[in-house]
Amino acid sequence: VAVAVVVGVVLGAPAGPTPPVYPIRWQANEKIEVVEGPEHVFGTSISHFDGPNNRTASTNQTNSMYDTIVTNWNENSGMGKAYYIRTYGGERHCQFWCTPTVPFVCDAADSLCSYDYEHKATYVGSEVVDGVNTDKFFWTENLGPIPMNSLLLYTAADASSPTPVRMVREIHPFGKTIGNATIDFTNFQPVSSFPESVFDLGPDEKYCGEGDSCDDESIKFLLHQHLVATQKLGLNNNQ
Repeated sequence: VAVAVVVGVVLGAPAGPTPPVYPIRWQANEKIEVVEGPEHVFGTSISHFDGPNNRTASTNQTNSMYDTIVTNWNENSGMGKAYYIRTYGGERHCQFWCTPTVPFVCDAADSLCSYDYEHKATYVGSEVVDGVNTDKFFWTENLGPIPMNSLLLYTAADASSPTPVRMVREIHPFGKTIGNATIDFTNFQPVSSFPESVFDLGPDEKYCGEGDSCDDESIKFLLHQHLVATQKLGLNNNQ
């Protein structure tokens, strides 16, 4: 029912701003909330999005024994590798890697360059979020004609350059409501390049093999890329 209501709003959406074109290389602080029924999982991280080089790094993650995840879609015959890393003794130590749950860097859950956003996002009004005037843009991610995810992006209305404030993803594969995920962005800034240290795997890189627990929901939760409609939200915070 909720999905139908949102679609109805879009059909009668007011004319307004067009969806901003975001940089494909940026950095931001992210506060993440994932909800499934009565269960909530919260976390924070610093996201480094390096679209031109098909890689991301999520650092300083909270509520996890893996404080860093580096994902590189150029590896593993183009399927990518997501490296789970612990930092101790002043350096990173790669524990294992898993194949990302999405095939392209622009399909990552916090991406601002997805095909569906760029081709389908529609202005649906304005709202004040945490004291910031925002424009809201709505789109869906579909499997054929069937909406699997519905998304709302709140972007700063008065910013001199495109600035995301919040992204809300409602996950409802085949009409079954599973939950939702909210990402709040702060300190968003485009960057011209990243130091390679951001994507460093540490001295254990050569020993870092494919993980045995890649299908565990708690592992999937740690990846921003896990937030796709074909997979149940991972809500086990068992580290």
